[in-house]
Amino acid sequence: MSIALALGLALSPVLALQSVTLVDGPKPDANGLAAEYGSGVCRISVFGKDADGEKIRAEFARRLRDGNLSVSLYGPFIQQFQDADPEENFPVTVAFDTGSSAPSRSGGYDVGGFRESVWGGWGPGEASDATYAALRGASSFSVSMDGNTYGPFTWTGTGAVWAALDDCETENS
Repeated sequence: MSIALALGLALSPVLALQSVTLVDGPKPDANGLAAEYGSGVCRISVFGKDADGEKIRAEFARRLRDGNLSVSLYGPFIQQFQDADPEENFPVTVAFDTGSSAPSRSGGYDVGGFRESVWGGWGPGEASDATYAALRGASSFSVSMDGNTYGPFTWTGTGAVWAALDDCETENS
């Protein structure tokens, strides 16, 4: 076998992947939300655009065993943070259209892996419960972290993100 043929066979799977379109995340329903459940966690995604007009996704996740609430942001904007220290704490603040806001206990950049994101978490207990309750009256929110703001993320129906998380919890408890 020639070197060229061997090299061509070795590269063919890589070249074939260049023509595959990878889909990132769930697709929104008529309200603009996408629900997922797995490993004891309910996830509700809301979609928006970043400052460059690129599609981004915000995902609220609630762990059923203890109520821990977190938010993650996914999109091409994360590429600018490839050199961020994933061990450094960068809490986020979620600002709701109701005028309330919720600073997270922890947060940061999840870079260098398969699903890169910006994330923030409130931890089990009072802070998660208060942020979860704030979702009940909201119809949009923005997320700020490390001098950057993302959103607004909007959907149809006041409290729809809270209702979707509540429905998921009821169905999977």
